[in-house]
Amino acid sequence: MSEKITVKGFAVCQACQLSGHDGDSCRANELSNGDTWCINCGCYSLPLSSSTSALFGLPSKVKAVVVALMREKELYVPKLRIMSAQFGPDGTASQAAAACAQGNEGVILNGGRVVFSGDKYNFARMELRFQADELDEVPDFSGAAAHPSTKDGFADEQVTQFLRQLKAHGCPPVLETAIAKLMAFGFTVRHLDFGSSSNRRILLHCGGNIANTAIPKGIMVEASYLV
Repeated sequence: MSEKITVKGFAVCQACQLSGHDGDSCRANELSNGDTWCINCGCYSLPLSSSTSALFGLPSKVKAVVVALMREKELYVPKLRIMSAQFGPDGTASQAAAACAQGNEGVILNGGRVVFSGDKYNFARMELRFQADELDEVPDFSGAAAHPSTKDGFADEQVTQFLRQLKAHGCPPVLETAIAKLMAFGFTVRHLDFGSSSNRRILLHCGGNIANTAIPKGIMVEASYLV
């Protein structure tokens, strides 16, 4: 039986804030289970921590993906929690200086990553990585559905089959839902590891030609979990 969820007070929908809204368009309710329910977008999400302030400076194409991964239409669907975000220098001048000295300043100065956790499913992890100057071929997701989900169904039978494969290999629901969203946005599976070890890995990519490129341009997302 599902726990009874009640409204604790007022809150701000940080997913809508990341999308560029402010004021009443970010008005939300804080729920007793820790979720935020937004009056504007009608979605549930988890609040951000102070270690994720870099999210607001992300390129718009990356930010749209992050927002989609934050939002859920259903209250009782497991949600990803953003654990950390980095874009440009990560706050440690010594690390940035060391990278510059080694000729790798582009990795820190133009690169970014966002790390998600499955919260209660803390063995589930997702990491989004990108270089800001390599996003030209990434689609603009701003006009896409704000919260595609597995409940909407997919026209592509290959996508449906892959989601069944994930379930068969013990993929936690929180990651299964997130991967379904990414594939709805056009991300493709670049690498899949369902080997004999207890660690499972799925690498997804969007934007740029991956045919003959060891490290393709665009946005890379690595999902991992233990079984």
